[in-house]
Amino acid sequence: MRIAWLFVLLLLPFAVAADDDLWQKLQHEPHMIVLLRNAESTGNRDGANMLTWDSSGKCIGESTLTDEGKDQAMRIGAAFVRHGIQPFVISSPMCRCTETAKIAFGRYLTDPELRQRPVEDTQGLETFQATVSKLFAKHRGVSPVVFVNHRPNIDALTMEMIEIGELLLGTLSEEGEIEVLGRLRLDP
Repeated sequence: MRIAWLFVLLLLPFAVAADDDLWQKLQHEPHMIVLLRNAESTGNRDGANMLTWDSSGKCIGESTLTDEGKDQAMRIGAAFVRHGIQPFVISSPMCRCTETAKIAFGRYLTDPELRQRPVEDTQGLETFQATVSKLFAKHRGVSPVVFVNHRPNIDALTMEMIEIGELLLGTLSEEGEIEVLGRLRLDP
């Protein structure tokens, strides 16, 4: 048991250096993207209402952020402020994502095609991917893009499973495709 803790303590400086390197890239390199799964929601806790979407924006029947999710979103926003990064934010229109984007960053762009859909909706996934590619290609540049969305959608874009509160960093091609560079996990 002591050997395992010693091993963890020895690796900690390397993890911190890797995180610092990724924050440096976000601060200074063009065409960066951060994929952010929405903060903890009622649906993440109980699995209910994950596909329910109230297009009026009133969140009727939708999964919304828990108190912990609101705290997570605040910590994410604070980390960007602490590093002096002002991203361009794109969000799913579903309430758990727009709440995350609003609390963390204030302003965001959304599109109805960015919502979560059932996995068997292949036409919807194709529309999602086309919309995302256009938005990413249009908004890539000096400021990093932050994309607040859902685990299945992020997985479809990157083949990476992302946890709540985890940031997946990459670069954007001219066509809006993502090359993953690494992950950041914010402390609770």
